[in-house]
Amino acid sequence: MAFEKCPKCEDEVLDNKYSCPACGYVKPENSEQKEQPGESDQPGESKITTENTSKSLQVQGVLAIVVLIIGVLWFFLTSDDYQQSKEVNIVPLIMFIGGLVWYIVTRFRIWREHSRKK
Repeated sequence: MAFEKCPKCEDEVLDNKYSCPACGYVKPENSEQKEQPGESDQPGESKITTENTSKSLQVQGVLAIVVLIIGVLWFFLTSDDYQQSKEVNIVPLIMFIGGLVWYIVTRFRIWREHSRKK
């Protein structure tokens, strides 16, 4: 087995390892790949993380998921009653669709906010 130095921390690691156990450096599969997954060659480029996302958008995302889950649960828990009367329970269906659309729009707004910061 051959050892080689980690380019980041210069610790001796096995050359067949995927990453350095000392510092977590990930070896690129080819020379065109970046040093770390998610790292950018451009100095000012931001990543989409919760630290970089405004609190209002984070809250909206959570509320959208809560509305979506409540709509799904309500729809399935009351489906037997409405199936016997051959009606559709429209309120939970609207909650589910509204929560899904709200979540998608919120995710798009988060993406747009981060793309403007670049």
